[in-house]
Formats: sequence, structure tokens, C-alpha cells
Amino acid sequence: MSISLPSFDLENPEGANQEFLDGILEPLRDKTNELKSENPPQGGENSGKDNNNTQENIATTNQEVYYTDNVQAIKYKDKDGKEISVGQKPSSVFNRHALVDFRGNPLNAEGGVCGKSQFYNKINPDTLQNPTASKIIDITSSHANNIGYRYDYADFALAKYFGKIPNNMMITLRRFAFPTPDDIVSPNSVDKNGKTIDVPQPDIARAITFLGEQPGNNLADILKFSHGFNWKEAEAQVQTLQSQRAGRGGIVGSTINSNTFLRAAANASQGKSAYDDAVSRANAGFDAFSNTYPNHVFGPLNVIKQVLVREQGLTFSQEFTLKFEYNLRSLEGANPKILMLDQLANILTLTYNNAPFWGGDVRYIGDGSVAKPLGDIQKIREGDYGGFLSSVVGDLSKASDGLFGGGDLTLDKIIAGGKKFANNLIGGDLMKLFNSPQGGQAAASLLTGDPTGQWHLTVGNPLNPIMVLGNLACTNTEINFEGPMGLQDFPEKMVVTISLKPGRPRDKADIESMFNSGRGRFYVQPDGGTDLDQVKDVSANGNKDVKPNDKYSNEFKKIALG
Repeated sequence: MSISLPSFDLENPEGANQEFLDGILEPLRDKTNELKSENPPQGGENSGKDNNNTQENIATTNQEVYYTDNVQAIKYKDKDGKEISVGQKPSSVFNRHALVDFRGNPLNAEGGVCGKSQFYNKINPDTLQNPTASKIIDITSSHANNIGYRYDYADFALAKYFGKIPNNMMITLRRFAFPTPDDIVSPNSVDKNGKTIDVPQPDIARAITFLGEQPGNNLADILKFSHGFNWKEAEAQVQTLQSQRAGRGGIVGSTINSNTFLRAAANASQGKSAYDDAVSRANAGFDAFSNTYPNHVFGPLNVIKQVLVREQGLTFSQEFTLKFEYNLRSLEGANPKILMLDQLANILTLTYNNAPFWGGDVRYIGDGSVAKPLGDIQKIREGDYGGFLSSVVGDLSKASDGLFGGGDLTLDKIIAGGKKFANNLIGGDLMKLFNSPQGGQAAASLLTGDPTGQWHLTVGNPLNPIMVLGNLACTNTEINFEGPMGLQDFPEKMVVTISLKPGRPRDKADIESMFNSGRGRFYVQPDGGTDLDQVKDVSANGNKDVKPNDKYSNEFKKIALG
């Protein structure tokens, strides 16, 4: 006898009656989808000019003020001499040395080499609506070349907060077979010839959850990151140096100092007694002042002697934990327990691997020895000691044949063997004298900086996310089963907690890329403009230990002159 189980309706989940009120937003939009201001700024401090400016008229007539200019971005040349540039971009509102390059959303690429985005002074009305599960699935599946950024009804099936929290508060965690960048819709790489190629790949597992206090995914914690510079404190001090008088005598002086008779002769020639010489040698390297007054402070007291100096590298930290919760429920009549086990296996695929047991291995490296063990060791293992002694004699005979040529031992063979021995002996000393031959140095392989993490995170509306973040490393996963026993004596709730961190630290451009659909930096340099990264760092020694670089001075002139 079978029992018909109630099904969970994905199209109309409980608590999901969230209809978008177009009537509220419509008065704020005109026919061109440009936002109007109900309270336009008045002339004065917000106008950017004097009080006679017509900022009020500009606002009421929908005249665009910002991001309206087109400035040529910096140009580069590849190895073939071909010019590379992202073209013309508008100036930044907040930084006069930069242009901005907005790249749209993951499914609708804009900016870059494609030209200037159309949304600098517009808002796409589609991004103002909370998308349904069906809309997310349909739109992400409609892009033919998109195989890594898709959704399915099963992604929402057992999610506890689906239908209770809007879908624009979604979090999507994916795992790929290969390390992944921020952009998983149109990822690309460089082939061996230096040409850019598309490298799309489908995800092998994914899971969704939601932002909020109740789901345990605080927006502030997930979007939080910190960055900075490496600094160390350098402190001035009195340096104690030895006279190195003994070393100035060279090899001859060292020979005299180390030889009793020659040292005595040298002392006699200088009128120095044996007693004086003994005292001098006993006090060599002794600092009478510091040993007599160990607490003495060298130099003045009222000084500032510490300074912070840059060390190599930038710092970046971004670690967070995601919480996924699933409820035991039926879907289209399927067995709830099997559905939950299916979801568990999917989570394990997302966060873990299968592995055989490995008991270790042995590696052998050469030690430069030429002498081989004499005799056949297998004879000893078999208890044939007479055979082992015979094998030792045989090995010695082979060595003699190699040196003297084998056969009857004649005078010519003895002389020839002696020459071989002498050549090896003299040749070895000559090679030591001239340091030849020289073995090649084995350098450790250099790091490439390519992605190493297989995980990717989408935060917010999948059609217009807050942030996309690739190259993540899954560091830990915790799975708990909670709640009362449900159907078929299985717990009603599964809670999964996943910890993630970046595969490598991010620089400024990488951080901008996270919020720019994963398609690169938001700030670009104007052609002939200032490179904001070319700032001058001073060492603790006033850069006397650093090779001068004139290109910095040119950048400083640009910054100073605006």
C-alpha cells in the first residue's frame, strides 16, 4: 500500500507572496527609464559650482551631469605591435586621475572593449524586481554559451528559506572541476601562443542559501574584507665594529700571526715583548667600556630613533562561513528521505572528495659515490658464505681488469693502469682548484598567481549580483542533522556550514573585479594620465640602498599638476 505525499510547490512556495509594486516605482521613471528625483538638489553647496548655477533646472529637465564625457583610456601594445585599449570611458566622479569602466552584470556584458555602458545614467528596471525561481532558471539557461552560471528547480527544492526570503537575497556556492576565476559566464585564458581563448566549464555541484540574520548569513560578514601594506619598524643604533687589523695583512700576515716563530720575530722587530703580545692576544675583541658599564647608553637620550618602512607584499584577508539549511519534504511525490540523502550527497560533492588509503612511498637520490658493495648479498641471505666470498673475489677481479685491461699482467698494462689512476688523481685536484665542472643550480619553480581554488560564490540577485567571487578555497565543512524525526524516521532538518577563504590575496584591481561582474578593474588609467600605483616608497636608509627610478618623478609631476 502506497501513501500519496503532499508536494512542495516551487512556483508558489509558502510565504512567497511578494509581488512587485510597479505603481510605486512608475512615478520615479520616465519613458526612457531615467530616474527622476522627487527632491532635486538646490543650487548651492551641492551644485558643484556657485549659487547662480542652474543645477535645479538640470535635475528637473533630466539633463545628465556625471559620466557624460568620453576620455581615451591608456593604450598598450602587444608583442606584435598591435594596440590594445578599452577605448573611451567616462571620468570618475570621485577621483580626477581615473576613468570608470562599468561592466554590466554577469549575463549582460558591457563596457570594456565593447564600448561604454548604457547604464551610467539609467537603471535597468529589470534589476529592480525580485526574480522568481522560474525567471532565474529561464534567463540563465537562455544564454547558449553560458554553461557555468545556471540554475535548476532542484536547487530550490529543499532549501529551508526559499519562498520566505526574496530571491534577490540568494547566495549561490558552486564547485568546478578546474580552478575558477570571478567570471564564470565567459571565462578566458591565454594559450601557449599568447592568444586569449574561451575556457567555459560547467559546475560539478552547487547549493543555494539566503542572506539574513535568521538564515545565519550576515551580509556584513560575507562582504567584509581587509587589506593593507606590510610595514616593519627600523630602529637606529650604535654599531660596534672590530678593527679587522689582522685581516688587512693578507695571507702573509695571517701566516705570521698563526706561526709562533714568525710572530715572535715580528714582535722582536717592533720592540714588543712576549708579555705585551700575550696581553694583546688575550684582549682581542674585548670591549672594556661595555663590559665595565653594561648599562651605559651610547649616544644622546632625547632622540626619536624608530621609523616604519615598507616591506614586500600587500595584505588581504577575506574569510567567511556560509550556512545552508534543508527541510525534509516531498517533491512531486518523491520519497522525502531519498531526496534528503540526494541533497547530502550533492553537498559532499560540493565540499569533499573520495580518496584511497596511501601508506607512503620512498624516494632515492644519488650521493655521488662510485664505490659499489662487493659481493653478491643474495648469497648471504641464502646462507652460501663460500659463494659470497667467491663473488667478492670476482668483483675485485673485475675492478683489476678495468684498471689494467684484463688478461696477463704485463709491464705495459701496469704503466697504462698507473696513467689512468694518475689522471684521475691529478685531474680531481685541478678541478677543485678551478671549480670545474660546475653543477647547474636547481631553482624552485616560480609561482604564477593563477587561480587555485575550485569554488565560486555569487552574492545577491543572480541576475544582478552584489558580488561574484572565484578562486575560493573550501577549508572546512560541518554537517548537522537537527529537528524531530520526520517521515521514514529521518531527521527533518539538515544544516551545513561551509568555511571559505581566497586562493590568494587580492590587489586593488582584483577587489574591484569582484563588484564588477568579475570582468576586471573598475578604475582605468586615462591615456597620458597618471598611474596611481607609481608611488615612491622610502627605505629606512633614505633610499641610498635603492636603485633610483626616474619614471616615478614623471608620475609625481602629473599628480602635482593635475
